[in-house]
Amino acid sequence: SFAGRHSAVVNAVNGSPPETGQAKRAMLDFGECWTTFGPCLSWGTFLAAAAVSCPQWVGLYLFRTGVDDLAKGCVEKMNHRNWVCQRLLFLKNFLPLTCLLRIFCAPAMWFYMWQINDDHRPPLCVATIFWVVNFLLSWGMFAQVILLPGISQVLSSHATMDYWPPECQVERPYHGLASTRCHALNGGFWAEFLWNLWIIVYYGDPSTGVRLAGISIPIVIFNAGMLFGGPVNFLARNPTKDRGVAQAYILVSIFAVEGLLLLNHAWFGIREAVNPVKNLSPLGPYGHWSVLAWNVILVAQAMVCRTAILGAQELKTGPPWSAGGADHKEFFYPRFWGQIYCCYGTFVSFNLWVVGNWMWASQGVAERGWLG
Repeated sequence: SFAGRHSAVVNAVNGSPPETGQAKRAMLDFGECWTTFGPCLSWGTFLAAAAVSCPQWVGLYLFRTGVDDLAKGCVEKMNHRNWVCQRLLFLKNFLPLTCLLRIFCAPAMWFYMWQINDDHRPPLCVATIFWVVNFLLSWGMFAQVILLPGISQVLSSHATMDYWPPECQVERPYHGLASTRCHALNGGFWAEFLWNLWIIVYYGDPSTGVRLAGISIPIVIFNAGMLFGGPVNFLARNPTKDRGVAQAYILVSIFAVEGLLLLNHAWFGIREAVNPVKNLSPLGPYGHWSVLAWNVILVAQAMVCRTAILGAQELKTGPPWSAGGADHKEFFYPRFWGQIYCCYGTFVSFNLWVVGNWMWASQGVAERGWLG
């Protein structure tokens, strides 16, 4: 019956083993897959899914600015009809829609993909199939561009310009302004994929602690990508000015990331904050010191980086396209600001993540009286 399937799925979503037989039939009955979608989606799982999408939204925001710059460069060369430019312009409007749709399908996808480990059966659910097809189609269409010679070069500005697709010829600085933003979106795809994979593996985590630590994935990916592509790349060119700006970025980010990872994984950190059995504060997760400390560390990182870049002498927007004697500024300067935008996105993502997991865990306590 529907009531039996509903009970089996809700119990599994909250972390307890599903009822054998009924849960398997609900999972394997493709004709009734829509009846199994609703119980997987709650306010807690929806906010968690929105949190997982935030790194992708940051990448999409940076990607859109890069596409606009490339289109401007192609218009200047009267070559805006080329395949690369047209594909990127299409993805600029297409990818935000697909990302939004994945948010609503992710909770059901987590549950049914997690069930593969127990039943060794295919996850026959429309939401799961749609998420997988959606993600592969989106990343695949984008990969056709990001893997092109020239654009695929991550850190080498000379290789990017030497091997740039001949059908999409532009003048400087459009090579760097476009390719750096494309790689930011590629980082968003990797973060979304690995974070969802982490949730699937630890979906049934009894204390939600290990599942919570999944937010470390986008933190490491974006900080590493922006630091090596921006400040480290800049210092490797032996600039005569604004070295202190890059050094400030590196130092504050190292300390911030270490602090955030400690709070993510330590037993006294955010896993205690989202445990409604141990944390009885009326403020929920915000009644625990670790959540406040997490936000303070991240805000401090963003403020130090922003203050440093605004005080730079030559690391500024627009020409000339060199800074402190380091040429090809368009390849490293966008990542200085990309680091700041990543901090903004991480702030939103973290708060959605802790609130979503708090509500997710609280639902389990309300259903069973214990967090298991």
